[in-house]
Amino acid sequence: MNIISNDIEDVDDYPLDIRYIPAPIQEKYHEIFPQDDWKYLALLKEMLQEEEISRGIEFEDDFLRLYLICNNYKIDRAFSMILNCLHLRKNHDYLFRNISFDFTQHPAYKFINVLPQRRKDGSVTVVFKVAKWNPDEVPFEHLKLIMFMIPMQQLRNPVTQASGFNLIYDFADAGIRYMRYGTPQNVYLFHHVSFEVLPMRFLGYHLVNVNFIGNFLVSLIRPFLPKDIEKVFYTHSSLKNYLITSPNQCYL
Repeated sequence: MNIISNDIEDVDDYPLDIRYIPAPIQEKYHEIFPQDDWKYLALLKEMLQEEEISRGIEFEDDFLRLYLICNNYKIDRAFSMILNCLHLRKNHDYLFRNISFDFTQHPAYKFINVLPQRRKDGSVTVVFKVAKWNPDEVPFEHLKLIMFMIPMQQLRNPVTQASGFNLIYDFADAGIRYMRYGTPQNVYLFHHVSFEVLPMRFLGYHLVNVNFIGNFLVSLIRPFLPKDIEKVFYTHSSLKNYLITSPNQCYL
């Protein structure tokens, strides 16, 4: 990916499909990349060739750089997350498959959306409206695949790599039928993929309209949250309370 910058003035938000790195974000981007970036990449490739699961794989620099950026170039942490990704592909290969149709145009798949505008800091906002997911129409495997696919697609953009994500889980009208999916295995997989596999920077992790379903998930997940995630992990009893906490956040 080519890094294109300009001197556009600071604005309240940026479009999701952005083809340049705005001047206000450029400084943040330069802070992330060390001048000897290539040395980190070479060492990471060498470490990966020493592991059985990654030996013989020719990793693209862009892929490895995602994990270095996410971990502020702490190479041991980046190495660990890449191995986690490879084990995930081995044990849950369906997460790496394509859906055979354009799910973005299918009404049953409108439960998760990427907002069309970025925040002022350049971050992407993803909204998951739990009650809009109908398990009878959308298989649980598709739900997991989409929740994995969307951030990986957005991470192809350098602005997203530098600025990160805001995740909103809206539990309005979510009923008891969703409890069956809150098994220890599924909760562990969700936690593992979110925080130990995907190379995402989290600016905010919000649970909105939290009901008994949301409280149940929070009680399972919160004790195991990484310290950096715990600082940006919020629960909101209503959309109004969320907007007070995040006044610059748009919401659809």
